[in-house]
Amino acid sequence: MGKPKLQTKSSFCFLAEQFNADVGPAVLELVASQTGRFDEVLIDGKEIDAATIEIPDVWSKFEFTYKLSSAGEADVYQGFQQLLIECKAIARGKLPKEIYLIDEDVCSQGEAFLDSRLGNLNSICQLIMCLADLAHYHDEKLRGEEYKLIFVEDDGAKGAKTVALQPNIDLELLKCSVNSNLITALLESNFDKNPHLVKERSIFRASLVEFSKESIDARERFKLLVLKWDEFLRLYNNNLDTYLSGFSFHKAKQEVGSAELSIADQLSKLISDISGKVLSIPISLIVLIVIAKAENVFESTVLVLGVTLTSFIMAETIAAQRLQYKRICHSRMLLFSSHEKKIEIYPEDLRLYLRSAIWGLKKNERMLGRSLWALRFLAWIPAIAAVSLHSFIYINELDASWRNIMVAAQELFEKSFCL
Repeated sequence: MGKPKLQTKSSFCFLAEQFNADVGPAVLELVASQTGRFDEVLIDGKEIDAATIEIPDVWSKFEFTYKLSSAGEADVYQGFQQLLIECKAIARGKLPKEIYLIDEDVCSQGEAFLDSRLGNLNSICQLIMCLADLAHYHDEKLRGEEYKLIFVEDDGAKGAKTVALQPNIDLELLKCSVNSNLITALLESNFDKNPHLVKERSIFRASLVEFSKESIDARERFKLLVLKWDEFLRLYNNNLDTYLSGFSFHKAKQEVGSAELSIADQLSKLISDISGKVLSIPISLIVLIVIAKAENVFESTVLVLGVTLTSFIMAETIAAQRLQYKRICHSRMLLFSSHEKKIEIYPEDLRLYLRSAIWGLKKNERMLGRSLWALRFLAWIPAIAAVSLHSFIYINELDASWRNIMVAAQELFEKSFCL
């Protein structure tokens, strides 16, 4: 029909002053579309019933007035400018399902947008819907004609910062394609899928406040956000990476501290167990006095055997403690190995803390290792001293006993040889 201009907001007139075979079928399709109604139909100056339009095969003049239905299958606008001005729902992110723009001869078909500007408009509407979900609250004034999204960042030191965005789309923004995949993932409906969503939404709001703080007007803030959407996403990702890194480093610091405390506790328990056993060494030395005052060699021998047995048990106990000590050292290596591999990517304070913890534990291990070797040696001193004292006091008896044993052995050997 030649894309006739709208006479009013929702009606247009058509005039054909010579026969055109395409007009009749187009009129019948318009009737079938149920997008509105015919107010007046004139064919060759005669009015035709608008309810049952009958078109003759040949005519010389065809004119009608058509009124679009507000509840029809499609919304018709003269162009993008009229669409953006008159369709108030767009400011809330709601794009009509079907749109036809007369001047541009553009029609949307559901989710298929034949013009890139309609596709961009749809992406901006999706952005508005997501921003509304992320906003702390909505501010509507002047009977709903102004729609503002309020974002608040709570700064403990400086107080709360508030930023208002007023969605307002103009022809310039229709050139911008906004990828809303990231912000769609932050919707409240995704709480079950992402346990960290609360913090990520907070970081997004804080990034939005930081990005928009230089703009004063709420409309300009929204326009700037759309025009520099990629720049804003980089800011958000940087803030998110900073948070995740800080969280990861804080977690690593906690793990290092827990590991250090655990290893130190195990070493302390090992030292406590040894301390009680070490006291038996000086007690065993007191037996030397008793050996010196023994009335006969038999009593002295029994005492020497007792001291020797005690030293043996003490030495074996310390050997078992040394095995436990080696297991603790191995556990320390396992607990700190993963952090030592990543030490270069840690911040300076965490690197210093990690190196200090490892150095301190290694120092404790070396001291305890030397102590265990020394204690195992000291455990045999009472036995060696008791045997030496016993031999010194009863050297004659021991020598005589030794001679008797040798004589008996010789006689036994000779008898065996004779036989």
